[in-house]
Formats: sequence, structure tokens, C-alpha cells
Amino acid sequence: MMQPLRLARLLFFRSVVVAAVTFAFVFALMKLWLLPQIDHDTELRQHQLAHAIAHQIEAQLDRPRIALAGMARTLVEGGMRPSGRMSLMLDRLIEENGDSFASVYAIGDDGTVIAVGLPASRRGLRNDLLGMDLSAHPVFTSVSHETGTYWSDARLSPVSADVTAVVAVRQGALTLIGELIPLALQTALPGSEEEDGLRTILFDRRGTVIGDTASTALQPFSDGGSHMEVPGHEDDDGSTFLRLRIDGVDMIGSAVPVSQLGWRVLVVRPRAQAFRPSRTAELIVLVGLAISIIVGLIGAAMQAGYFARLFRELSIFAVGVEQGRYELSWRRSKVKEFNRLAAAFERMSRAIREREAAVEASRAALQELNQTLEARVIERTEELHRSNEELSSALENLRRTQEDLVNSEKMAALGALVAGVSHELSTPLGNSLIAANTVRDQTRTLREELQSGLRRSSLERYLEDTEAGNAIIERNLERAATLVASFKQVAVDQSSSQRREFNFGEVIDEIVMTLRPSLKRLPYRLVIDVDRNVCLDSYPGALGQVLTNLVNNAVLHGFEGRNAGEIRVAGRLEDPDWVLLEVVDDGRGIPLELQRRIFEPFFTSRLGKGGSGLGLHIAHSLVVNVLGGAVSVDSQPDVGTTMRVRMPRVAPVTAPAAAPVA
Repeated sequence: MMQPLRLARLLFFRSVVVAAVTFAFVFALMKLWLLPQIDHDTELRQHQLAHAIAHQIEAQLDRPRIALAGMARTLVEGGMRPSGRMSLMLDRLIEENGDSFASVYAIGDDGTVIAVGLPASRRGLRNDLLGMDLSAHPVFTSVSHETGTYWSDARLSPVSADVTAVVAVRQGALTLIGELIPLALQTALPGSEEEDGLRTILFDRRGTVIGDTASTALQPFSDGGSHMEVPGHEDDDGSTFLRLRIDGVDMIGSAVPVSQLGWRVLVVRPRAQAFRPSRTAELIVLVGLAISIIVGLIGAAMQAGYFARLFRELSIFAVGVEQGRYELSWRRSKVKEFNRLAAAFERMSRAIREREAAVEASRAALQELNQTLEARVIERTEELHRSNEELSSALENLRRTQEDLVNSEKMAALGALVAGVSHELSTPLGNSLIAANTVRDQTRTLREELQSGLRRSSLERYLEDTEAGNAIIERNLERAATLVASFKQVAVDQSSSQRREFNFGEVIDEIVMTLRPSLKRLPYRLVIDVDRNVCLDSYPGALGQVLTNLVNNAVLHGFEGRNAGEIRVAGRLEDPDWVLLEVVDDGRGIPLELQRRIFEPFFTSRLGKGGSGLGLHIAHSLVVNVLGGAVSVDSQPDVGTTMRVRMPRVAPVTAPAAAPVA
């Protein structure tokens, strides 16, 4: 069994549990919702910044495109000039856009360089470049198929041998190709690593780096330059958010296409700097939560001590009340609940004092009552003795009355049996008597004819009549003997309650034979449907009494007030060990509210009309106590009643007492 804890310790422990649960909940909420939300916002801002830088790069590089396109229109609209004059115009273009172009080439329709614009320091290379065939150059090939502007991938400049990019403009039959100086590409990239570690990388269609804020100049390359793969899932606008590692530093960034150039810009920054606000917020929340929990626990400890002190004072107050110091009063505290509890203790103290006074008064009254208690006990004992004698006498009268009613039922059954025997025997005996008288009269006639002379025909007629009479007498006497034997077997079974093995169908036939005489005078039909291949080891007398009572009950109650009806006695083997006997009538039926009481003793619906209320009770007692079975009723008003007797083929071993006759 767990040892109880002090209140202060229990309250402190519970405060610790509440604080731990609160900390876990807030920490989980921060980790699962707040920090992911901040990180998502950080990634979204990074994406928006990349788009803004892409637009800025596009605007920055749009200036040399516009200048080159304007020069192409000027040259085409002014007519084709000599090569030297065109070269001077291109030199002026470079001087006006010195921070953009490293060189500008004018190429004719056949791909031959017809003019070259160079900065002053490299104009000595012009003659080497004029007349150069660039018809197979990828830039010329790409721009010659369509009118407009074309931006190339990174490549080596034939003039400066630096990594650069080329913008080409085709106007009519003239193509202008301008090589951008590397510094122009660098200045087009905003941001620097000193500004929150922001780094911008510009690369062409092949993934070749053509601009990087981390380096002031692009390194020459021989196989296409420095390449960078941009993994990640592309959005609908072609942009990609990615996490990568550059120079051993974990980065996050967004790669956004520069639409008009066909290039892409990658804006990255270190993860530690990008997610610094979320980590700072996390630290602030955790520190604040920890401080709050510590302050709360200190306050809980102080409050627990305060409550413990109040409970100690209340305990001292309760002990005083227990010792009978009812004059004690509670010193009011700042807690309403304790004041209410103390008020309840004070009310309890007053109630105890009042009850003690009442107990004292009751004790005095009890002493006075004890003095007269003995006389009252003797008086009550005599009254109980007289009541018990009266109850015993009433019970004996009731038992005798029940025996008289049962005997009356026995006599009624015996009278019915005798009436049936006499009626059934009267017919065969009467027929035998008539046949015997006929033979006697014919014998007297034959004797008279013998004195006067007997003829052969008279003798033959006498012999024929005598044989017929003897046959009639013999058949009727055999019928009478059979009836007597059946009645005798039924009478023996019902009077002796002897257990024996018998054929189920034969016993039912014998019982029905005793019932038919009384039913012949009534307009009701008795139908027998019994399996004659079933043998029982039971009490045929009890079975006969049960069947007789059920049939008589159907006649007396089911067909009361009716001029026709049918009673069907059916018996069959329900399973190898049980027999089902049914007595079915199509009479009035039994109301539902009476079906639960029909097996009660002395319950009858014919009270005052000759009914004793014992018929079904005796049948139920014989089925349950003697035959070892069960009896049930299924009845519907104006449809009929079915009495079902379910009994074992082998009755219980215990011998029953003498069965009553009904």
C-alpha cells in the first residue's frame, strides 16, 4: 500500500507535473507549429528575394541590349556604310557603354565580320578580326534564324581571353554581337557575403557560372567553365527552392530563371544566418518558459506550505472538537474554502453537543423503559403463542379442506370411470343377452316340433340360427372382456402408481377408451395421433391422470358455450430421450393475463359453477414431481389452446408418492 504524502510535498509534486506537462506541450507546439511556420516564412522571403534579384539582373543587363539594338537600327536605317565608318560608330558605342561592352562585331548576312568596335587599348587587333568568317559560330547560327535578341552561354572572348557572355541582335541582314566585360556581369549581381552572408550566382543554360558575388573575377575555363547543378523541385514558374552545401557551409537558396536571357540566378545564404530569427525566438521562448516554470514552482512551494499550515491548524481544531472542547472557534483565514470547512466543523461541534444531550435523555428514557420491558415481553410472548395456535389451527383446516377437495375430485373421476364402464359394457352384454334368448326360444320351438315330428329343414334352420347366435354371443363377450381388461389396467395404474415399462401408444389408447363414453354424449370430436413405436419406463397411472385432466379441462373450459369442437391428442418422440405429448383444442382459448396462474391450486374461471381449481394443478404436480418433465401452455383467445407435456422416456429413479386422482 502506498504511503501517504504530506500536503506540501504532494502539492509541490503536482505542480512539478503540471509544469512538466505545460513545458512539454509548449515545446511540442513550438517545434511542430511555431518554428516550422517561421522557417516557412524565412524560405518564402528567400524565394521572394531571389525573384527580386532576378528582375534586378534582367533590368541591369537590359541597358546593353537596348544600346546594341539601337545601334543595329541606326546602321540598317542609314544604309550600309564603309567598314571603317561602321567600326568608328561601334567604337563610339563602346566608349559610351564602357562599363558594358568589351567588343562589338558587325556581321553581314554571309557570316563575315564587316566591322569591329574595340576599346582604345585593343584597336590594334581590328585588322585581324575584320573579314573573319563566323558563319559557323553558334551565336550567329542561333540569332540568324529569328529576328530579335539572343543571349549566349558563357564562353572565352577572342579579344581579352576572359570568360564573358555575348548578346546578339539581328536587324535585317545585319547582325551585331556584343561581348560583355566580366565586370558588367559582376556588377549586375546585387548583394554580398558581408550582408547577412547573401551570395548571388548567375549561370547560363548549361549551368556554367558566369557571375558570382563571392569572387571579383571569373576564372578562365577550357571545357565550359565552372558548372553547378541545381537540384530540387521546380515550381510552375521554373523557380526552385533548395538546400545545398557550398564550400563546407550548409546553405538554403532559390534558383530563379532570368526570363529574357534564358539564364538562371541562384541566391543562397547560410542556413545558420537564414534561420537565426527562428532559433532566437526558440531560445527566447524556452528561456521565458523555463523562468516562468521556476517562478511558478517557487510560488507553488510557498502556496503548498501555506495550505499545509492551514490544514495543521484545522486538524488541531478538529482534535479539540474530538476531545469535547466545543467552545473552540476557528480563526478566519484568507481562503474562503477553509473558512467554510471550519464553519462546517463548528456546526458539527454544535450538532454533536446537541446529540450528546439527546443521547443522555434517551438513555434516561431507556432506563425507565427497561424497567417495564420484562412485563411487556411476557405479554407479547403470550400473544404470539396464541397467534401461532390460531395459525396452526387455520393451516390444519386448510389442509383438511384441500384433502376433501382432492377426495371429491377422486370420487368424481371414479364416478366417471364407473359410468363409462357401465355404458361401454351395456351394449355387448345386451347383444349377448338378446342372442342367448333367441337361441333359447328356438330350442323350445325345436323341442315342440320334435314331439310332433321333426323335419330336416327345421333342424338345419335351427343349427344355422344357433351358430349365428353363438357367434354374436362370442363376439360381444370378447368385446366386454377386452373393455373390462382395459378398464382394469387403467384402474390399477391410477390406484397403484406402479412404475413399469409400457408402450406409449397402447397406454394412450386405454386412457382414451375410458374417456370416450363420457364424450359420446357431447358434440365434440376426439382425435388420436400417437406414435405407437415409443416405449417408456415411467408411471402410466400418473400419465393417465395427466391426460384425463387435460382433456376434461379442454371440454369444461375450452368448449364452454359451444356446440362443436375438436380435441387432438398427439404424441411423438421429440429426441432419443424425451417424449412430447400435446392436447390441442380449437376452443375459446385462455386470456394472456390468466395463463400465468392456471397451474396455481384452487384457481378456476368456473368459480361457483362446479370447478375446484385443482385439475391443472394436479396435472402440473404429476408431470414435474412424478414423471420428471415439464408442462407449458400456448393459447390465443378464440383460436384455441395447446397444452404441451415434455417428459423423459425414463422417469427419475426416485419413486413418487401415491399420485392423487383428479
